[in-house]
Amino acid sequence: MSVYSKMMKGQVNIHFIISTVLFVSLSIYLVYLIIDFYPTHSKNIKSDILYSKAYSISEFLIKDKGYPENWNENNFERIGLASEPYSLNSTKINEFEKICNSKNLTKIQKLRDSFGLENNNFIVEINYLNNTNVMKCEPAGRKIGKEVEIKRIATLNKNFVEVIVYVG
Repeated sequence: MSVYSKMMKGQVNIHFIISTVLFVSLSIYLVYLIIDFYPTHSKNIKSDILYSKAYSISEFLIKDKGYPENWNENNFERIGLASEPYSLNSTKINEFEKICNSKNLTKIQKLRDSFGLENNNFIVEINYLNNTNVMKCEPAGRKIGKEVEIKRIATLNKNFVEVIVYVG
């Protein structure tokens, strides 16, 4: 064995040290970015899901007649307030309000389920454009934080109304 090979034993090359420090630093930075990235996008995903639910409820309300077409508070599968798209029917609005004000939790749950809201709650307001309230549906049961809001325009008795749907 030469003298040179005995002197090199146990010594670490400076390039190895620098590359190891860079690798560990980069690994720590990437883990930090992933941890920091997740909560922000998780909240955005939840908000997007609630927004899509609110939009679909507004679509049912202002474009659909409901099922059966002549539904009432005791016989409904799907709520729709329209007599034709964007033209609301005052009789259906009154029936919808009766369901919303009902103390019957089975009926309220059926209403939530008809909108696809198993774990969420909603509020629906219908106002004339001068802010005169036509109806407010805030079903009994779980409380809601107005996390997502959708505003749509329709007509009622030849006047424009704003249909506002909150989902939380």
